[in-house]
Amino acid sequence: MRTEELIRTVLGLSRGREFYGYELHRKLSENVHVEISRFYRVLGRMLDLGYLESRWEKSPFGPKKRVYRLGEKGKKELDEILLDAIQTVHDFYGDYLLNLPAESDVFERICSMLTNGLKAQTNIACMIASEYTPMHERMICSLHDKLPEGNIYIVKPRSAVVETKLNNLTLLQGTTDDIPFKDSYLDLLVATDVPRSRILESALGEWHRALKQRATLGILTPTVTLRKYEDPLTIGDFVEKYEHESIEKGVPADTELLKRLLGKFFQDVQEKQIVHMTLFIASQSRSSRS
Repeated sequence: MRTEELIRTVLGLSRGREFYGYELHRKLSENVHVEISRFYRVLGRMLDLGYLESRWEKSPFGPKKRVYRLGEKGKKELDEILLDAIQTVHDFYGDYLLNLPAESDVFERICSMLTNGLKAQTNIACMIASEYTPMHERMICSLHDKLPEGNIYIVKPRSAVVETKLNNLTLLQGTTDDIPFKDSYLDLLVATDVPRSRILESALGEWHRALKQRATLGILTPTVTLRKYEDPLTIGDFVEKYEHESIEKGVPADTELLKRLLGKFFQDVQEKQIVHMTLFIASQSRSSRS
C-alpha cells in the first residue's frame, strides 16, 4: 500500500473517535499488511501535516500511552475525499438519468408539468445558483423542445460558466434575489435550488415581481435539503445530504416555511415528488407586488 493510500485509510478509520496506535494498526492488519515501524512513521507524518492530533494518557500499569484523534486539517481532507467520491457517484447517476428512454425521462416529466398551458411564444428564465451541469443542459433542452419559439434566458452568477449546444439562449448575470427582468415579464421561471433561509422571502418576492399574473414558478431541489432525516439514512439520502451541507454551508429551508412563503405570493402551490427530487409548482400570482 502506497503512503498516500495508507494516509487515506487511517483518516477513514479515525473518524469520530480517539485511538491508540497499536489498536489502529491491529484494525488495519485485518485487511492489509503494514509493518508496525512504517505505520508509526506515517502517524508521525500525519501529525506533522496537522491531519492528526495527539495527547499522552497516563497508565496505571506502565508508561504513558499516546492517544490520537483527527485534527482539523484531517477532517477537511476526509471531507474532500468523500466529496470526490460523491462527485463520481453523481456523474454516473447523471449519465444514467440523461440516457433513460423517452417514456422514463425525468426531465421530460418535469418540463411537461412546468409548461402545461403555456403558449408557443413565451419568456422563460432558468436560475443557475452555482455551476452549470449536464442536468441543467438537459432540462433547458427539454424546455426548448416543448416551446421552440420561446425566449429562454439563463440567469447565472458571474462565476458560472455555461457551455450549451443551444444557440437561441440569452445569458444574463444575476443573483438569486436580484434578477435582470422588468416587472411582469416572465411566463415561466425555473429555479434549480431553494434559496437559503436568510434570503428566501426576498428571492421569492423578486421572482414574483418578474412573473406575469398567470405565470408559473418552478422550484426543483433534492428532497433531502428540505427535511430533517433520522439516522440511518439511505445511501442516496446520505450522498445528497452530505454534499449539500458541505457545499452550501447553510441552513436549508424546510418544506413548511417554503410553502408558507410561496402561499404569500401565489394562490396555487403544488408539491410533487420525482425520484430523489421535490418539485414545487406555484401559479396564479396574488395581485399585490409589494
